[in-house]
Amino acid sequence: MILLAGCGTGQETSETTPADTENAMQQQGDATNGDSNATQGESAEQADSAEKAAKDDQAASPAASGEIREFDLDLEFTDDREWEFDYDRNQASIERDSGDRLSGQQAQDEFAQLFQAIQFSTARPLDEIKREVLEAVNAEQADVRDFELDVKFDSGEEMEIDHDVRNGGTSEELDEFSLDLTFVGGGEASYDFESDEREAEIERRDGSESEGAGALEEMEQLISQVNITMDRSIDDMKAEVLQALAIDAAEVEDFDLEVDYRGSEEIKFSHDMK
Repeated sequence: MILLAGCGTGQETSETTPADTENAMQQQGDATNGDSNATQGESAEQADSAEKAAKDDQAASPAASGEIREFDLDLEFTDDREWEFDYDRNQASIERDSGDRLSGQQAQDEFAQLFQAIQFSTARPLDEIKREVLEAVNAEQADVRDFELDVKFDSGEEMEIDHDVRNGGTSEELDEFSLDLTFVGGGEASYDFESDEREAEIERRDGSESEGAGALEEMEQLISQVNITMDRSIDDMKAEVLQALAIDAAEVEDFDLEVDYRGSEEIKFSHDMK
């Protein structure tokens, strides 16, 4: 037996056992499962990416997630034309002076497209929101004299923008300033100033009032610390005004500000948190 083993032909004889077969099948199965798991992992990553992109889109535009409860837009043109856009979830209407009037589902569909095209946010400059709105309704900005926008959200938040350009230009000389505040839990305050009349009146939250030279000096100091322009956001201007008045923004529920510039431009905006 030993001699025969030593004098063999030199060829190796491989014997496949049931255990070897089982191991090979297990390895093949593991490789297949690995490929499948990799594919599933890639699919999961793609799904996560798609979901993240959808959430980002919704975060960028409240309208995309259905947060707009009411929307009103009034436009007055330099040639005296007027357009009106009114929306809530139960009814919608669009009126253009050309006789183009939409209501019902047609109006709802146009509003849906309009909301998708605009990012409504108090963190954005007013002129950017105005430009997007006018582009969405196919109105030329140079032809619009008065722009009034009011948007209410499901959260209770409301933002309003009113931009009146009477002579087609802007001015840096402020003529009138009017601020009204309503505080959380009650209480109100108002700050009014007229440059031409050299008048000012202040009514504070605690019920005290001031007018005459003292109020005029206080209002002129306030106005010198703030900058109200269309290229700034509601958030920035609101924070600037409240900081100048040493008022905590968290205590303010309604903020309404209107400024008139001499002979040319009126800017009004409000931000209500109800």
